Amino acid sequence: MVSTAGGGGHYTQMPSLYVDGYNKAKAVDPVLADAYIRNTLVGDPAADAAMASLADFTQAESHRLIEAGMNGDEETLRKAPDALRAFFREIDRPPPFEYDPEKAAVGARAFYKYSDLFFVGLVLDSLVTGLSEDLAKAFYITGRTAGNLRRVKQNTRQLVEITLPGGMDRQGDGWKLTVRIRMIHAQVRQMLLDSDEWDVPREGLPLHMAHMALASTGFSAILLDSARKLGVPLTEEESEGFMHIWHYVTWLLGVPEELLYRTEKEALEVRKIARLCERPPGEMAAEVAHGYIGTVPELLGVTKPAKQKRLFNALYRTSRALMGNELADTLDFPKQSTVGALAFVRAQRKAKILYSKIMPGARSHDFNNFAGMLQRSVYDDTGISYRMPDAIKDTASTPW
Repeated sequence: MVSTAGGGGHYTQMPSLYVDGYNKAKAVDPVLADAYIRNTLVGDPAADAAMASLADFTQAESHRLIEAGMNGDEETLRKAPDALRAFFREIDRPPPFEYDPEKAAVGARAFYKYSDLFFVGLVLDSLVTGLSEDLAKAFYITGRTAGNLRRVKQNTRQLVEITLPGGMDRQGDGWKLTVRIRMIHAQVRQMLLDSDEWDVPREGLPLHMAHMALASTGFSAILLDSARKLGVPLTEEESEGFMHIWHYVTWLLGVPEELLYRTEKEALEVRKIARLCERPPGEMAAEVAHGYIGTVPELLGVTKPAKQKRLFNALYRTSRALMGNELADTLDFPKQSTVGALAFVRAQRKAKILYSKIMPGARSHDFNNFAGMLQRSVYDDTGISYRMPDAIKDTASTPW
C-alpha cells in the first residue's frame, strides 16, 4: 500500500478500500490519483479543532458564538475558545486567487434565468450521481437518507445565495452558508469518528477532503452538464462564470490546492479520478438517491397519490435519461424507456414561456423561475441558523 501524508492522525497508509481503485486511477493520471488518495486521510484541521472546542457548550451557546464569528462580532467572539477564533481568523483571509464578482455575475444570471432546469438537474442528476458508496455511508449512518427534504432545501438555498449579488462577500449569506456547511461537516466527522461504525484504516476519514472535492464537482461541472442536457443554451462565458463561483466556494469549504479545480475541464478530471478510486454505488448510495427523489412531490406541493405516482414516474424517467442506464440500474431505479424524456422537459418549459407571454397579467417565466427556486429553498422562518447537530442520528439530534 502507498504511504500517505496529511491530517490523518497516526494513520498514514492508504485506506484498504481504495487500493484497487487507486491502481486503476494511477494508470490514467498518477499525480491526481496520488492527490486524491492522500486526501482520503485529510480532514479539516481548523474546522475540526473549532468544533471540538465547542464540545462542552450547549447548542444555543455554540450557535451564539458561531453567529458572532460569522457576523464579525469581536466582542462576543472574545468569549469563544481559542480554536474557534483561530478558525475565523483563517477563513477571514482573502483567497489565494482573485475572485471577480463581474465574471461570477455572468454565470449567476444564467442560473437565475434557467433556475427551474438547474433545480431539475440538481435533484435528478448532480446530487445522485455524485454518490459513491463510501460518501453515501455518512448520510446512511446519520439517517439522512429517506426524507432528505431539509437537506435538499439547504443545498438549494446555498445555490441561490452564492449566486446573488454580494452573496460571496465576507458578509454575504452565500459566504456564511458555505462556512456553515464546512462546520457541520467537521461536527459530523467527529461524531462518526467517535462512533463504532467507522473504520479509518479501511475507509479513510469520514467526509474527507477527497470526498469534499468529489461532491463539489457535482454542484458545479455536473450541474452545468445536466442543465445543457435539459436544454439550457449556456455560453462559454456563462459556464466559466458559474465555475468561477464554485472555485471560490470549493476553496472556502476547505478543499486543498491539489484538488481545487478552476475550470469545468479540471473539475471533470477530478471527478474521473474520483470515480476510479471510489467503490461504485451500492445499497447505501441507492437509498440516499431514492431519498432525494422522494422529496420532490413535497417540494412541489403535490399531495394527491395519483399525481404523486405520475410525478415519480416522470422523475425517475428523467433522472435515468440524465445519468444513463448503467448507473440508474446500479441505483435500482425503475427500468423504463427514456426516449423523448429530455425533449419532453424542454417542450414543457417552452409551453410555460409561451403561456407567460400570451396571458394578460401573467408574470414572466424568468420571474416565476427564480421565485419558485426561492420558495423551494426556505427551510427556516428566520435568518440563517448556526445550530449544529448534537447527535449522530438525525432523529435523535436537537433540531438544527
